Amino acid sequence: MRGRRLWALTPAFALLACASVMRAPVVVIPPLLGQISADFQLNPVQAGVLVGLPVLCFGVLTPIASVLLRLTGINHATIYCLLGVVAGSLVRSFGAQPGLYLGSLILGAGLAIGNLSIPMLIGRDFQRRTALLTGAYTSTVNIVVALVTAAAAPVAVVVGWRWSAAGSGVVLGLVALVAWVAVYPPGDPGARAGIRRRAGLSPVQPASPIAAGLERRQIGRWRVVWLFVAAFVCHILAYNVVTAWLPTALAEMRHMSVVGAGLGSSLFQAAGIAGPFLVPILMSALGWSQLRTMAAVCVCWITLPIGLIAVPGWWPVWSLVGGLAQGAFFTVLFVVVIQRARDVDENRRITALIQTIGYTVAATGPVAAGWIHSRVPGWTMTFVAVFLVLVAMSVCALLAVADSSQPPEGKRTV
Repeated sequence: MRGRRLWALTPAFALLACASVMRAPVVVIPPLLGQISADFQLNPVQAGVLVGLPVLCFGVLTPIASVLLRLTGINHATIYCLLGVVAGSLVRSFGAQPGLYLGSLILGAGLAIGNLSIPMLIGRDFQRRTALLTGAYTSTVNIVVALVTAAAAPVAVVVGWRWSAAGSGVVLGLVALVAWVAVYPPGDPGARAGIRRRAGLSPVQPASPIAAGLERRQIGRWRVVWLFVAAFVCHILAYNVVTAWLPTALAEMRHMSVVGAGLGSSLFQAAGIAGPFLVPILMSALGWSQLRTMAAVCVCWITLPIGLIAVPGWWPVWSLVGGLAQGAFFTVLFVVVIQRARDVDENRRITALIQTIGYTVAATGPVAAGWIHSRVPGWTMTFVAVFLVLVAMSVCALLAVADSSQPPEGKRTV
């Protein structure tokens, strides 16, 4: 019985191995931005583009990733995701200045696939544990992000920024690739048959695309989807600005060293580890409604920019509270999305729409923040902008969770 339970956990372990790669190669850059900018003489806007390019790819390339997933399936497409992470990390770190942007483009293309495939996998294989697995996924991302953010600058002191920047994508990407292929071979509709047999799981029955097409609903005319989109745009916009510029802001506002500021900003990411696990505790153990949970998360998220403006000396408190909230927000939002979607295909379509628009718009965040900082001395105006974005996020998120509408039925499509 114990062996069967361990085998049953194997698919979750493979999922979390992939989760470890989903943001680490992106967030490794901000703590190294000073060294990279010095080597290539980048101005603040160019530096912002470097940070924001992978996020722009998340949005612009998500429709292509969605088609790839529909044609090849989750198992196969995720392999392309991991190969893109490894290749992009190498090109970005060891090329000339154009390689910085080309590598970021390749990296972003790979991650755009993973952004869709993992929520789809949770909806396909873990329907009874949606909140738990979404929380575990988000927490794993945040654990690795916190470690990478904290380690990037100290490692760069020893081996240089190029090796530091490449390490997370290459090492984690190769480990995740091995784990993924071992559990989810390309071409299969689920986990490897031998693993499912040892775990005592029933065989996967692939859905009929024609049958799915007959029941396809018009999500583009479903108002709750557009509220999800708006809330996600604002959340990722704020998250990207804080992730990209908090190390620099702490170094200037609190006169911290580069290493100290990197370690300090990692608190924001580290707090995000616990945030996702608060969601199943609040919603399942304590019986909180989705609306009440979302409201509490939004209030905590907003305290970050308010605190940094009003009492910057308490930045560890604001980083802790804001970090908890940013991790929890992503989990609450996609738990609601997965539960509102009728099947895996509808999950793919809703998630693709949310991420296409969300990441495309949110990619402007680091660039806009860099522009504001270059025009207005200090960081007050930058964090005022973050505050306003988070207020808009809160309104849209609460309206989305409270919305009980259904989309109109559509014609058969494939």
